[in-house]
Amino acid sequence: MTLSSLVGICLTLAFVLVLVAVTMRLIRRVALAPQRQGRTPAVQLDVVQRIALGPRQGIAVIRIADQLVAVSVGEGGVRPIVEIDLPPLPEPAAEVVQQPEPAGFGPALLSRLRSAGVPLLFLLALGATDLAAQATPPATAPATRPATTPATRPATAPARTQVAQPATVATSPQTSLDKALAQGLPSIDLNLGKNNGDGLRLSGSVGIVVMMGLLTLLPSLILMMTSFTRILIVLNFVKQALGTQNAPPGQLVAALSLILTGFVMAPTVEKINQTAITPWLDNRIEQGAMMKAAIVPMRDFMLRQTRERDLATFVELSGAQVSTPEEVSTVVLMSAFVTSELRTAFQLGFVLFLPFIVIDIVVSSVLMSMGMFMLPPAMISLPFKLLLFVLVDGWTLLIQSLVQGFR
Repeated sequence: MTLSSLVGICLTLAFVLVLVAVTMRLIRRVALAPQRQGRTPAVQLDVVQRIALGPRQGIAVIRIADQLVAVSVGEGGVRPIVEIDLPPLPEPAAEVVQQPEPAGFGPALLSRLRSAGVPLLFLLALGATDLAAQATPPATAPATRPATTPATRPATAPARTQVAQPATVATSPQTSLDKALAQGLPSIDLNLGKNNGDGLRLSGSVGIVVMMGLLTLLPSLILMMTSFTRILIVLNFVKQALGTQNAPPGQLVAALSLILTGFVMAPTVEKINQTAITPWLDNRIEQGAMMKAAIVPMRDFMLRQTRERDLATFVELSGAQVSTPEEVSTVVLMSAFVTSELRTAFQLGFVLFLPFIVIDIVVSSVLMSMGMFMLPPAMISLPFKLLLFVLVDGWTLLIQSLVQGFR
């Protein structure tokens, strides 16, 4: 490297350094120019207070420099309402020291908005007052008429007072039940006793609760004292034996079981009507005698369908000493009856499954001999099961067998 080239490099480096220094100097002067002229580069902005008027609406007070501005905040955006000029604070007095004003701009904001003509909160309060005033006139109107009438016409005041007083005396001894009947409202009375004066009497809400409690026992009585249990279980076994998942639907099976229960229990219900309900409606027997007479046909039906072994088992479990089946209590008889119904229903289900199992075995054997291991046997056997069930008229035979099994 020669001396001339080294001098050239030094001069170039010095020129670059001088250029950088001059540029930084100019940038600094431009940045500090607004401050030297007395202007601020930014404006101070603070949210002083916010009052919510709804889920998405509200009023906010914003401080911009030394000025307060009230704006409305909502779905339409932010809109200015009024500019608030705070007056100079008064000198502290003795009363102000004893009761200091609460911190915050909430009361000051409300007063400023009210004086500025933005009474949104006050309109809500006035609307609530108008609603209360509309609801109170019917109750206050009768009270104001007697007060103004004697002042204007004193001569007629005693006559009106004498006529109104017997009316209030006549209506005062009415009970709540009489008022309900007078207004046409429904009521429920439940009397337990020989006469109307003695015994237990339940009316109103208590009577409704007791009646609803008794009605909740009705499904249990149908399951424990009728043929509904056996019929429902057998129909479900038929549905599983056929291999159909949703045909027939569960609601249809339950409805069919209930209808068949009506056919089976029709003679028993008719006997109950003749021996208990009709004499009670004709006032020939009392309620207690009616209930005793109504339970007799139901006990006869359950005794006919209950096995002696099941009945003896539950009598032994209860620890009662009986000599004849008629002396068994109703609870023990119901338990033995349900157990016998379950046993009979499972026996019928086993008989119903046999022909359909034979079809499944034949179809699976044929598929295995043909090497069709990936084909489900249930898919092939289902049409054959349906065809067999329809050809033998299975629904008619099944329903006929169920109904005849109780007679």
